[in-house]
Amino acid sequence: MVTIHKTNIENAYDTAREKAKQYQHPVLFSIVEKIDSIDPLSFYNEGHSLFKGARFLWKDRDHTITIAGLGSALMISTEDERDQFFAVENEWKRFIEEAVILSTDRWAGTGPLMFGGFRFDPLNQKGGEWDDFENGTLQIPSFMLTKSKESDYLTVNVLCGPEDEDSLNELLQFKDELLRKAKYPSTPDEATVNGVEDYNPAEWKDSVQNVVDTLKAGEMEKVVLARKCKVTFDSSVTSDFVLDNLWKQQPDSFIFSFEQDSSCFIGATPERLVKKTGEEVLSTCLAGSIARGSSLDEDERLGEELLNDEKNRYEHHLVVENIRQALNPYCEELTMPEKPGLMKMKDIQHLYTPVVGRASLHTSLLEMVEKLHPTPALGGVPREKALHVIRQEEKMDRGLYAGPVGWMDAYGNGEFAVAIRSGLLQGSESTLFAGCGIVADSDPESEFRETQMKFRPMLRALGGNING
Repeated sequence: MVTIHKTNIENAYDTAREKAKQYQHPVLFSIVEKIDSIDPLSFYNEGHSLFKGARFLWKDRDHTITIAGLGSALMISTEDERDQFFAVENEWKRFIEEAVILSTDRWAGTGPLMFGGFRFDPLNQKGGEWDDFENGTLQIPSFMLTKSKESDYLTVNVLCGPEDEDSLNELLQFKDELLRKAKYPSTPDEATVNGVEDYNPAEWKDSVQNVVDTLKAGEMEKVVLARKCKVTFDSSVTSDFVLDNLWKQQPDSFIFSFEQDSSCFIGATPERLVKKTGEEVLSTCLAGSIARGSSLDEDERLGEELLNDEKNRYEHHLVVENIRQALNPYCEELTMPEKPGLMKMKDIQHLYTPVVGRASLHTSLLEMVEKLHPTPALGGVPREKALHVIRQEEKMDRGLYAGPVGWMDAYGNGEFAVAIRSGLLQGSESTLFAGCGIVADSDPESEFRETQMKFRPMLRALGGNING
């Protein structure tokens, strides 16, 4: 990797073009600059006309960073069924080692950065609604806004080919025009919900009972079953409209939108899979849930009920032990509290245990993602047996739902969340997904009601009726 400090843009661009001629294949050229403050949603919305189908947005749960990308300088994707993380990382490393980066510092979340997600289970039969996504699909944007607590940054990425003509001035002029227009907020077009339809609810409850019977036989400890519902609209629903609602309604969640061609995977998830900033590693154990109360007293009572519920504490314990075992080989230090606390969201509260570690030398973020996914909160225990049961009983393809979604920069920093509380937007339809952990004493009807509660954040963002 070549990092160029305080040199002019023309010389750095010429260096990239010369390298492309030398290697006889394209080389990534990246420019990073500090800019005046810009609203990320305005930046994202401004790309609707020119970059629709090639946009992404990410806001972390802790309000430390927001990233919005427009256009695609490069896509890294793989249909590898068993080594999708390894395949993506190898391709990413090759591009970064040859890249020319013009930046005055290594600000996290700037410069060459890939954003995207991985299918929950690449061994499962792929559903037609997920045709726009591979087993691993990650985008390096042409134009990217990074908003941190310290400053706003604009990254321009371009792939320089051996025979490419000099188009630098045109690229920079377009960048300036984009920033100028993004300063003026626009109002997204709104679509009206026509109806919400559950997919085979009776059959899903039968599947829950089948899993409970298997668990009672002692073959496994836990299996997570998910289901979906379809929302229809009177016109095409845009990610701009849904993002705007999620931003207002779920401020303390990870908010993401990932457009690919005619599809958009979008959501507001409370669950971090793993974050890496320098040597610091953060993960989250999130399992066991109950509704929020309508009053402060009721809310506290429900929280105490969750903290003392044997079924939910057991489910949470399985996740804690799994994450501990997965991260231990990659961290020189690993600490977590002895007892879980509560994470309170708008519609639901969860048992929550934070995990903090210090990464060993050369530890890769994607290595940890691979070892952690899927956690028992989304798969089950033991993992492989649970995945086999899920393939048999769910009778659907989760696609990117419950898979890792997030970003990684050229310096090894990044963060992936577990893509729950999410949906797939396609034209005038949206498919929403929700799941729950099944253990030996689970009741199919109460598990069904739990999934209804978990549909609420996305259904509300779509403009639907959350009381039906």
